[in-house]
Amino acid sequence: MKQTDVNVYYQLGASIGYLFGGNLRTGQDSTEAIMNMSLPRTWLHSFLRQTEDVGRYLKDSRDAATAFLKLIEQISTNERILKHDTIAQDECVGLFSAKEKFEQCLERETKTLMVFTVTPKGAYDTAVLLSAPEEELPDRLHPELPPTFLADLGQAARCLLFDIPVGCAFHVCRATESLMLAYYEKLAKKKWSLAKRDWNTYIQHLTKEGAPADITTRLNEIRAMNRNPYIHPELDVSAEEAQVLYKLCAGVNYYMADEMTRLP
Repeated sequence: MKQTDVNVYYQLGASIGYLFGGNLRTGQDSTEAIMNMSLPRTWLHSFLRQTEDVGRYLKDSRDAATAFLKLIEQISTNERILKHDTIAQDECVGLFSAKEKFEQCLERETKTLMVFTVTPKGAYDTAVLLSAPEEELPDRLHPELPPTFLADLGQAARCLLFDIPVGCAFHVCRATESLMLAYYEKLAKKKWSLAKRDWNTYIQHLTKEGAPADITTRLNEIRAMNRNPYIHPELDVSAEEAQVLYKLCAGVNYYMADEMTRLP
């Protein structure tokens, strides 16, 4: 997945519209014509770069764009500018034909091309959710975040962004559990050695090791009100519930990581 630069499509269309809207004709001075073709040339290159990853869906359009671009480049040479010759009729006809073929292919293939707009999720920055959700936490806390936490947080953020609420709930709870375990091990100064691994047991041992009540209370609330129902397949998770759970976990994750920075 990559971000779609919609401006490329707009600029390509605008530049082609300008060129073929009266600024290309038989007998035209080649210098003037080449100058008018410079923007379509630039934006055709951008279009081909932009669509590399979806080439299988836009094969004919990309082939037509490549042929169109090749024709422009064959005409746009320094020799022609120095000679001050004119655009021949066959060149003009060829360019018009290349433009028509490209537009026809693009119109046909884009009807089946799936392009989506990611809608905002509350006050969260869409780009941050997509690429680095840990940036929502202060930089000073990042050294305390274990790799397992970062991996699941990334999955949770993407699920939130792409409206997969059950996946968001599952992964954000896994991320919180990873940080909970790392917090316990730093607090207790030893690795977790018990065979039993569940939130209730973790919270009990955090309490025994002196974790602040603000943290254990928050974890218990998530365990009782949110996490337990979400592990049962007969229960569903709404998009709103997933967003609330994500925020609840973000809060307690901040406090756990903050406490970890205070520990030797």
